[in-house]
Amino acid sequence: MKNITIVGAQWGDEGKGKIVDHLCSKFDVVLRFQGGHNAGHTIVVGKDKFILSILPSGLIRNKLCIIGSSVVIDPVHFLKEIDLLRKRKIKISQRNLKIANNASILLPFHSIIDQVREKRLSKKKIGTTGRGIGPCYEDKIARRGLKIYDLEDTNVLKNRLKNLIDFHNIFLKNLSKKKISFNETFKLLVSLRKKILPFSIDVSEFINSKFFFKKKLLFEGAQGLMLDIDHGTFPFVTSSNTIPATAATSIGIKPSKIGHILGVLKSYTTRVGEGPFPTEIKSDIGLEIAKNGNEFGSVTNRPRRCGWFDAVQCRKAIKIAGIDSIALTKIDVLDNFKKIKICYQYKIGKKKIHFMPNSNKILKNVKPIYLTVDGWCANTTGIKNKKLLPQKAQKFIKIIEKLINTPIVFLSNGPDRNDIINWKFPFKAWPKPNCH
Repeated sequence: MKNITIVGAQWGDEGKGKIVDHLCSKFDVVLRFQGGHNAGHTIVVGKDKFILSILPSGLIRNKLCIIGSSVVIDPVHFLKEIDLLRKRKIKISQRNLKIANNASILLPFHSIIDQVREKRLSKKKIGTTGRGIGPCYEDKIARRGLKIYDLEDTNVLKNRLKNLIDFHNIFLKNLSKKKISFNETFKLLVSLRKKILPFSIDVSEFINSKFFFKKKLLFEGAQGLMLDIDHGTFPFVTSSNTIPATAATSIGIKPSKIGHILGVLKSYTTRVGEGPFPTEIKSDIGLEIAKNGNEFGSVTNRPRRCGWFDAVQCRKAIKIAGIDSIALTKIDVLDNFKKIKICYQYKIGKKKIHFMPNSNKILKNVKPIYLTVDGWCANTTGIKNKKLLPQKAQKFIKIIEKLINTPIVFLSNGPDRNDIINWKFPFKAWPKPNCH
């Protein structure tokens, strides 16, 4: 059985958490490899809904879960999320949850800086979650940020924290009346260190040990590929690399170990925040999709912008990530539409193009060229056998598969964790899940 890396192949909110939850029973370890608590993975188990932002989704299945070094960790939120899951009878300890000791620490003032910046940008804002992810990554790249292992020595912690706060107070003094308190921040970290450090390990040394030689690994990405800092719609992107290659960097393993790359796509498209969105629907149809799909951010509760499926965008994501197969989600959201559109080309002036431009100036002016197909106007929620899906729904899926030139292997057709159809099962070494 191959290791698998799961990534979102649009602008996030594709349903990655549900797919991780569906597959992780076949794996020994679930590894989160980038982002921070700006992610939002939702898992529905019967009447229970679990929303995770920093913790790997595999904890719901009681799997060994590891957070890699490319993740920025807010210790307050990390412990709060653990407490919330424990209250809901999810077992969490240092035995089934580990964090990289070289992961960066996200501090309370990072969110203050984030929000001050967004406010000053006004109409030119990026549309961040305001949780301090960007400023924390900046400190990491500038080599002034704190690492988890800095908590081990309070003298080292004090010196590094003082230098970091002194730097940021110069910025805040000029832009706002706010000032970071060193004493309060230091006191907070000292109070948390004994709770955080038991979870911390050298992840690379741990995962490359003989014990894990034959273990099956599932790597879990956070934000979508179109939010990648290098390959996304810059500057309207997140502050980390969301591509699968980041998994190898974050965990400290050879790239070949990330295995089969599974991309997750919605049957339509959404994005949160600012930035170009060629297939965005600004009519009542977009509002209907949002209502049917409950398209509100699980972290921010912001309404998501909705649009038709964009095969041009998806082809780009598949190329930059090396995606091998696709999980197509939320097909049930389109159940009541008589006509459904699929973008297969862009038009710039009189010129037609088959690829998604990098330049935002160009991208915001492209016009989508649509293929219009008949909707199936029938309920697909909860269907377990693909042969029982309406023929027009099957046709829709096959058209998407052809346009993106990548096999669709899973189909999600409802909010519950078991609302998944194995469309094509590509992993010959795996037995098919019993529930299907």
